[in-house]
Amino acid sequence: MKPYAGLTVFGVTVALSSTMYLGQSSRTYDLVAIKFCPTTANINKFDSRESQENLDRRYCLYEHKLLKEVWEQKQFEALHPLPESSFVIRNIPAIDSGVGWFLVAPVASGIAYLCWSKKSEDDEMSAHNELEAYKTCIKLATVGNQGEREFKTLQTNRTWDKQKIKHGFISVEAMQDRLNRQTEIQDKTHQSTLKQFDTANSQMDKQISENLRDAAKADKEREKFLGKVSMTEQEGISPDSQAKTSLIEALKSHEDGWLWKVIDNMTPLWLIGRQGSGKTYTAATIALIRKYCLDASINYLIDRHATGDNQKAWKYLEPQNKAESEDEIADSFDALCSRWLLRIKGKNELEQPTQVQPEQVLVDEYTNLKTLIGEPAEKFYKLHLTDTRKAKVHVIGITHNDTNASYPENTQAMREAGTILIQKFSANGRSPLNRVKVVRGLLSDAGDELADAERTLPDWFNPEAIHRHFHGKPINFE
Repeated sequence: MKPYAGLTVFGVTVALSSTMYLGQSSRTYDLVAIKFCPTTANINKFDSRESQENLDRRYCLYEHKLLKEVWEQKQFEALHPLPESSFVIRNIPAIDSGVGWFLVAPVASGIAYLCWSKKSEDDEMSAHNELEAYKTCIKLATVGNQGEREFKTLQTNRTWDKQKIKHGFISVEAMQDRLNRQTEIQDKTHQSTLKQFDTANSQMDKQISENLRDAAKADKEREKFLGKVSMTEQEGISPDSQAKTSLIEALKSHEDGWLWKVIDNMTPLWLIGRQGSGKTYTAATIALIRKYCLDASINYLIDRHATGDNQKAWKYLEPQNKAESEDEIADSFDALCSRWLLRIKGKNELEQPTQVQPEQVLVDEYTNLKTLIGEPAEKFYKLHLTDTRKAKVHVIGITHNDTNASYPENTQAMREAGTILIQKFSANGRSPLNRVKVVRGLLSDAGDELADAERTLPDWFNPEAIHRHFHGKPINFE
């Protein structure tokens, strides 16, 4: 800040000096200042000094100014010019104009103003930073003191508890019982709070349902009063058909309909991605859409955590069969391979001819199942590459990566040519992103494969929204 202060003072000084110099009026002619100082005639007498002083006081004290050229002219014209020794002549030269200083003054004033502004800004920023640093110190000191008080309080309580136990005022069992009761109270308080939230949410959902019901009733009465018939009643379209049609149209209109192309396809679909990328929720959503829009029931759900961590994702599927233990999963793989062969022949488990309806099979964490189950899992994978399309079975599989170690040997060429692979993403390992990459299996309208195609999922693409859409709470696709 010192350089700016110095520059400010320098600029002001130059501006004032320029203004002062500029204030002088210019004079373009020369002057002479003349004093008449005659020499006494009594120069050789004893009183010559006094006589000379009298002459100087009378004549030489006064200076007369006139134009130099006038003085020279008059001296030239005089018949008896006085000797030059009688005069004291001082030449006064002409004064030049200071026009250049007219530009120096405003420039110097501007520099001084800018330097002072910069200095003021730096002073304000310095004061702000100092104040913020002071606030930070106060906050750190406050937090530190609060933590220290809490630590000392806890330490003191523990010391007193030890003293009480030592002197027999309270037993170890009583202390443990008190701690257990405190923990139990905390747990119950937490559970009660969660129940209160759930109650409030259910009441709001109920109110929303009632509002929607009242609005629908009012619309129906208004149409009836006006003598009109709703398009649904006129064309005989059921609410389920409306929900189905609107969902399919929304899927077809999302990014050129790539998502509907994947869903309306018998090619086995596999999802990969890191933990927290939402693979299970995406698989459940696709299965629900196929259930409602393609009338494809869920025949088998194969997941070791079907009633554990993944229960929330699968709860709307209502599968006909569920396999969780290793034995159940091995049996289900064998049963599926046999079932597909019968469906290709157009028969059921009783070898009776039947109308084959599309159905679905979901398999989670296949890589681990291949290791745990072995041969049944490998047989399932190999046959699902060839039999499921003919058997009208939609297979959705979930695994963590697409390496050769994740699948049975000698299946690379078949899976690259006969499966759809979608990669899911997460930025923090907890929340899935809408971004997906269709690694393989997505085809253009001309039949060319679009490898590693970057796409997105709609915001409403989750099991809860799809379930509500077909149960009286349609999705707003706008």
